[in-house]
Amino acid sequence: MARAHFAALLAVSLALACSARPVDSDDEDESDSTDIDEAGVQPSEQGTMYSACGTSAECAPLEFCVFPQGETGFCTAACASPTNSSNCAGAPGNQELSCFDIGLADDRQVCALDCAATPCPRGMRCEAVNSGGTARSICF
Repeated sequence: MARAHFAALLAVSLALACSARPVDSDDEDESDSTDIDEAGVQPSEQGTMYSACGTSAECAPLEFCVFPQGETGFCTAACASPTNSSNCAGAPGNQELSCFDIGLADDRQVCALDCAATPCPRGMRCEAVNSGGTARSICF
């Protein structure tokens, strides 16, 4: 029940804060493989950190599926503390690891990939969200 409430709360709060940005298309010029290598690729194995999901059940053994309302999201775990991402799995590319406030009742924050300065891994999209009163750019 708590996870269902959390998912509903997150979906509503992110829906109000998200802006649509396209997923990387396959139409891009593939000749510049440096950009692709630096951005990496979203993990495809279900239940791995940053893999695609629609529900938390798809992320086991990870605890969370973070997603904007009506869109796919990513599997993740809680940060060691709100400002400590040391227990977050490494990014698929050169994205900055970040702790993301999704409004959990116990004030935990979740591991996320920041895309303010770096493109998201192929298969993910960068979205502007409001997190704890602060504008952020997060890969979904």
